[in-house]
Amino acid sequence: MPEELNPQAASADRVVHVTLPAEVAFDLDRFSKVQRDILGKLGCMACCSGWDIRYDIQRRFVVDAELNVRESIISG
Repeated sequence: MPEELNPQAASADRVVHVTLPAEVAFDLDRFSKVQRDILGKLGCMACCSGWDIRYDIQRRFVVDAELNVRESIISG
């Protein structure tokens, strides 16, 4: 099936993944600021129409040889 006729292919490039630390995800004011910033980067700070934004809680950590635990840097 041609890509332009395949709804799954068309929507796959509209998925946005956002990983947040729990202290941001569960604070409405901070979460709202992040959401506005992301929507602005996507083209409209007041609308997410056409975007599939998937929020996740930060769950990746790194432990060094001295057993210090820190959040992992996510790159993508």
